[in-house]
Amino acid sequence: MKRKVSEFSYGFVLTHELVSAYGYLPTDLPQPSRRKKKQKADNEDADAAPRGYPLFLQFKASEYMKRRNAGESKLVGLPYFRFALHRKTQSNQHQLLIELEKKGSAVFYATPKIHEAVNLNSAFFDRQVVALSMFVSPSEIGELPDNQNHRVVFSNRSDDAYFCSKPRKLGGVIHGAAFAESVERTVSELEPQSLDAEFYHQLAGDMVSLVSPNRRIFDELSRGKVEMSAATFANYLAKTLFDCELLIIPA
Repeated sequence: MKRKVSEFSYGFVLTHELVSAYGYLPTDLPQPSRRKKKQKADNEDADAAPRGYPLFLQFKASEYMKRRNAGESKLVGLPYFRFALHRKTQSNQHQLLIELEKKGSAVFYATPKIHEAVNLNSAFFDRQVVALSMFVSPSEIGELPDNQNHRVVFSNRSDDAYFCSKPRKLGGVIHGAAFAESVERTVSELEPQSLDAEFYHQLAGDMVSLVSPNRRIFDELSRGKVEMSAATFANYLAKTLFDCELLIIPA
């Protein structure tokens, strides 16, 4: 049996390529100790802290549709790909991602145009994972109109993508290597943030407040402020509350 591409494996190789080939910054690396930070501050200008923009990626495994009775084949032909969105009764993830965008972060669903693990392996070693991916922002899809099953449908032969079940063409979809340039163009209109502890704590606070205004939950999660670095804490919340990978686009 041929192994399919999982969200876990796709997320790993995509993140690795964005960091190693595109220069995006991870947020889950160990931070320098306070002593090392002080020593560094004695030798360098504290104002020289790096700056950037938060990027949230929600990985979606693609279904590969090739049978003649596939429901969306009339839109994009055969074969094609699609990924499902959570129904409202299953999860409020999609709405949370829209709200996260409104807070000023770049947020995208990322999905592969690959359906077998052997092809993903080749893309990984050839640094072609981004090139063989599609990205679409939750706000481009918009709020879900009902509690039915909804999908995003696309193919390798066209830049067209559709929101279904009632088909609607999506206009802001990004394909392949155009992703980096498109995102940089979008964030260039925003003020880059200084990547210090205050920035990550603010980002963490925004995430918790979107998920629940319950102060008890906020206090429980905020234990991470003293148990890990601010960047790691924000990355933890992105994964546990939004099922996203948090990266930084350098300014």
